[in-house]
Parts: sequence; structure tokens; C-alpha cells
Amino acid sequence: MITNFEEITENLTAFQIHLIKSVIEIISNFHKDKPIKSHDLINLINQKLMMDKDERLTPVRFRKICNYIRSNGLLPLIATSKGYYVCYDSDEVSLQITSLQERAEAINNSANGLKIYL
Repeated sequence: MITNFEEITENLTAFQIHLIKSVIEIISNFHKDKPIKSHDLINLINQKLMMDKDERLTPVRFRKICNYIRSNGLLPLIATSKGYYVCYDSDEVSLQITSLQERAEAINNSANGLKIYL
């Protein structure tokens, strides 16, 4: 969990972990030439898995599942401003890695800037 965001960054539930295989099957239908925006993908997942209102994926839980998928090397999941897709091309995967590292660096820069107030 992340400090100050504990409620939304809590670990995946057993039910959400159980969903990962189905989520991977759904996401695997989208490729670089046919990406899908996150809100459309979340709606599709919720619809296809016919989840009850209380079980539906939210954008936060969806991103947590995407992080799990990437962190555990389950699928080369790419996210760009055009949407999500799966791509096994090493150049595309390298670009995704660079994007993630750049975002992490930007967050670290913000944290370091705040240190002057300590």
C-alpha cells in the first residue's frame, strides 16, 4: 500500500486475483493497431465477466491489476495515450519500460523537491 492512498492501493483481493486470467484473455484481443482506452476496457471486462455492482472493477483496481500483470511478467501489457494493448515486439516493450521509468523519475523529482521543507 502507498502512504496517504492506503484505501485505494490496498492489495488485490482474492477475487481480483482470481479475475486476472480472464482479464488477460480479454486484454489479449487488443494490439498496437487496435488499442482500447481504459474506461472502455474496464466496461468491457465488467460486462464480459458479468460482475455484480459490488465486484466491478474501478479504474484504480484495474490499474492495480495491470501493475500485477506487468510486475509478474504475465503479459507484455502496453499503455499509451492511445490506449492499452498487448505487444511482444521488443522495441515496443522497451518503449513501455522507458515510459514507466520516466514516470517514476518524475515522481522521485517531486518527492526530492519537497524535501527542502523538512
